[in-house]
Amino acid sequence: MTATTWRPLAVVLLCGAIAGWTAQGWRKDASIADLQRAAAAQKSTAATALAQATARVLTLERATGAALAQRADHLTQEQTHAKTERERFNDDVRSGAVRLSIPVASGQCAATADTAATAGHWHEARAKLEPATAAALDAIAGDGDDATRQLNACIDAYNLVRDTYHVQTE
Repeated sequence: MTATTWRPLAVVLLCGAIAGWTAQGWRKDASIADLQRAAAAQKSTAATALAQATARVLTLERATGAALAQRADHLTQEQTHAKTERERFNDDVRSGAVRLSIPVASGQCAATADTAATAGHWHEARAKLEPATAAALDAIAGDGDDATRQLNACIDAYNLVRDTYHVQTE
């Protein structure tokens, strides 16, 4: 090959290489742009899904908070009502409107007393309780009732949260 034949061929090959390089760059740029558009679309979709999920959770939290507050108010009302009833009962015991007594077994354990007599409660010996003793027993029973109400409120709150958020317990 002579130099005159080789030069045009080199120029053609060089131009072809430059054109190929440029075309490859355009395709690469187009592929990158397509990937960027797809990534932006996925990012937008994910952001929308996240926003919707967050809104659902916030709505659940608000509803659960309101329900828990309502349950707490209900518990407070129950406790106030029970306290009022206990105070009324204690006032009635102190005034003598209500008299409390317990069965008394003479010479034998109350657990082994005659069941026929205790079933009718007519011939049963009884001992009257002093108002202070009755109030002390009522306070013990009232504390137990308050604890039961509080535990039931805790169970209700637990069940509400479990059911609201569909928590699996095992």
